[in-house]
Amino acid sequence: MSKEGKGEGAELCQFRARMVYQADPLARFLIETLGLRGHTVAFAALSWGLIYIVVLPALFSGLRSSGGYLGSLDDWHAQLLLLLVFPAVCAFYLWQPGAVAGVYAAILSGDRSCEVGAGYRQRIWTCVSLLFALAVLLFDVPKMVASYGSWWMVQNWLTIAGREASLAVAFYMMSMMAWRQAIATLEWRQLLGRPSTAAALEAVSRYGLKCAFLLALIGLRLSVEGIELPQRAGAITPDYYVKIAIYVAATLACFFAPLSGMPRCGLRISRDHVITLLQLAGIMALPLLAFVFLKLVL
Repeated sequence: MSKEGKGEGAELCQFRARMVYQADPLARFLIETLGLRGHTVAFAALSWGLIYIVVLPALFSGLRSSGGYLGSLDDWHAQLLLLLVFPAVCAFYLWQPGAVAGVYAAILSGDRSCEVGAGYRQRIWTCVSLLFALAVLLFDVPKMVASYGSWWMVQNWLTIAGREASLAVAFYMMSMMAWRQAIATLEWRQLLGRPSTAAALEAVSRYGLKCAFLLALIGLRLSVEGIELPQRAGAITPDYYVKIAIYVAATLACFFAPLSGMPRCGLRISRDHVITLLQLAGIMALPLLAFVFLKLVL
């Protein structure tokens, strides 16, 4: 192997955060061009949410409900999405590369004999994410136009444009995050099948818990949808159960799939790991508890 090739292999096994987002133009722009971090992007998203929910409706007299019209201050579903879920997604989107690199570092632990991370260089998922965001817009815009004027988000074309821009960015980010997670899960599972350390297992577990918190926020959004659907559609629609199934599968996969290689590497489940599993179960139960609470209150 040439010196250049050895150097490349060493860099791969050291695994830098840039490898995770190198095929993502939006992440490169936010991180490298603007120098932003997860908390700054989350703050920007929160600021946009406040402007969109409070300032724009105030300009167009859309703060309060009247008759069959739903005002922004009474739309607590939108408030949850724009003031909590969207900022959390933005923060996780920029936090994820560094966190993934940290897990690789713990698993590899100075091992330079392997090459990992090739999947992150593939640009196909960038195209898929862009198409996904476009598909969401094509699906959502006709619904917004059909209900024009009856809801603060569709009160005028400015609020419609703000909604669609937020949706496009959010679904692009989530699609890219899912792609990164899929690659990391497959590679971590393979790497943990080799002789590994307890520190590597702990790093994967900690990362999985942080993913679970984000998924719990998304699950909270599903809980709110479960409360609203009977009021809006008359009944729980079949696609809602599909969303619940995807949520549960994604949560379990994010945490357990990488660890499925643990028995092959000879590591035993420790007391700390049992505690971590119980923490995960508690996080996963949060949306269900929220659903029960909202059902009782409302």
